[in-house]
Amino acid sequence: MAVSATRLRKSLFTITAFVLLQWPAVAAQAQTQITHCLTFINAPGQYVLANDLTNCTYGVVISVADVQLNLAGHRITGSSNASGDGIKTQSNAARIRIQGPGVISNFGNGVLLDAGSAELSAVTCTGNMTGFYVHKGMVRVHDNIATNNMFGFIMGVGASGEVRQNLASGNTGDGFVAEGAGGRGGARFMHNTAVFNGRYGIIAEDRTMQNEIIGNTALDNATYDLFDGNQIGRASCRERV
Repeated sequence: MAVSATRLRKSLFTITAFVLLQWPAVAAQAQTQITHCLTFINAPGQYVLANDLTNCTYGVVISVADVQLNLAGHRITGSSNASGDGIKTQSNAARIRIQGPGVISNFGNGVLLDAGSAELSAVTCTGNMTGFYVHKGMVRVHDNIATNNMFGFIMGVGASGEVRQNLASGNTGDGFVAEGAGGRGGARFMHNTAVFNGRYGIIAEDRTMQNEIIGNTALDNATYDLFDGNQIGRASCRERV
């Protein structure tokens, strides 16, 4: 099923309960400065980029819970847009907050979230293979920009949470992707904008489940603004234009 529309509401399977992430208050403390590529954060606390990081294979890797990372207006630039990650959270990480403004470019993944829980806001990813890839975990991804990547935002089969008020523009592939293969994570895409992408503005791949796509704006994407890849009879959907 495919729909081309300027404004759209689509629900694959309505989520019966959706719990927003609760972020604990963090006491004021000194911020640890990050000054070089391949920085491993392995202690809880507050961290800040002190300068641009350039020609990185990997930028910053977070492997512990209770971390706040502030990009402070700086850039993280990779050595190849076919590999590496600008910012990566590993599986032991939880209650992670990554905030911009900041720009991440020329990586395989601009941001790769593989954590128990994370919040990501005000970050721009450009010129990567994938701008923002949430592989798994409970997330809030809001107020970010993905432009001139191959893919803008991907919610993987193990990901759940909320993708809200983001912009995907000018990516050569898709703007927003809910991955298939039986994914049951339960992602909610709300009030995002997908424009001028090279294939689909928003796509729900075959065998995606437990996702909601509500109140987004999709304009002038090359193939379809909204594409439901579920085969006939496999999953039902309701659409409101």
